[in-house]
Order: sequence, then C-alpha cells, then structure tokens
Amino acid sequence: MSDGTAEAGKERRPPLKTIIIIAVVVIALFTTALFFYHFNGDSLDFSNREILTVPTNSMDGEPQDYPIPTIPEDSLIMVHILSDDEKKDLKVGDVVTFHQGGIDKVHRIIEIRDNGTLVTKGDNNQSADAPITYGDVFGKVVGVSVNVGKVVSGIRTFVGSSHILIIIGAVLAIIMIATIIEIIGIVKEKPTDDDGKSPPDQ
Repeated sequence: MSDGTAEAGKERRPPLKTIIIIAVVVIALFTTALFFYHFNGDSLDFSNREILTVPTNSMDGEPQDYPIPTIPEDSLIMVHILSDDEKKDLKVGDVVTFHQGGIDKVHRIIEIRDNGTLVTKGDNNQSADAPITYGDVFGKVVGVSVNVGKVVSGIRTFVGSSHILIIIGAVLAIIMIATIIEIIGIVKEKPTDDDGKSPPDQ
C-alpha cells in the first residue's frame, strides 16, 4: 500500500519544465509590478495617470536636487493628471506638463508668484518660459524611465505608430497568453512510466 501511495505521489509531481515556466512567469510579473510601482512615484495608485514620451532634450540638463532630477531625451514619463485642488499643492522643483504657445511642454517650476502665476523652465534651456496659470497645467511628472523610453522610441522609429504603447502591451499580452497555454498543456500531459512510455488507457 505504501509503495502505491509513493508512486501516486510521484506521478502527481509537476514536471520540472512546468515549475521553471511558472517561476519565470511569476518573476516576470513581479518585476513588471515593481517597475510600474517605482515608475509611478512609488505608488500603487494608478488612477488619473498618463504615460508620455519626451522627444526633446529641454529637460536633459544637470541633475537637480528634486524627486525628478532630470529627464533625458526620449525618456518615458508617468504623469499624474491633477485636479484643481491638487494643482494648489504644486511647488518649486516640480516638473509639470502644460499647454503653451500651441504645444505641450514638460518643464520644471522655478518660481510661484504671488499673483498665482507659475514660471517654468527646461533644465537644459537658457531662459525661462513665459508665465503660466494653474489652468494651463494638466499634470505633474511622478516617474521617469530612460531605458524603456529608449526602447519605445526605437520601436516607434521602425513602426511609425503613435500608439506604440498599445503595440507593446499587445505583444506582452500575446507572450503571456502563449506561456499560460503552454503551462496548461504541460499540466494536462499524461504521466509516464519509468521507461518513459505513457501508461495504457484503462
């Protein structure tokens, strides 16, 4: 009886390949979650967020002593879309996204004036921007990824799509689904005898 129980336990043990695939998937999911946690300003709140790329070097200056020290060209940034109340908490050193002169900019606040206007400047620019109001601001940068941004910009060069993040997400989803299907297929495989042959059907 004990031999039969041991043999049954042996047959139920998942193949090494299954264990390795599951471990790889778990590590990949953990790494991805950790990346987005840090990319989101060490926060799990992903509401009112937008991911953008910075195509210019206007913020690629000497690192500043702020939470966002610098933003190299082609970086990927996480932007927290601010409510009117949240805009009142902005301070000097924050990097904001705003609309000015018909274009969207990503620059640092260098002065907040008593009349309620903000003065911004790109870290790599020689002069400051024209003053803006809180109404011109639509977001605050909470995270920067240089390496992922380079990859995204490189793919965009070949694909030529403005929806590059959707494409990357779709590719990752396909890879994940294919991996899950492979795991399911391995789990459903018939157990084999010691000689490597599948046991006969009863």
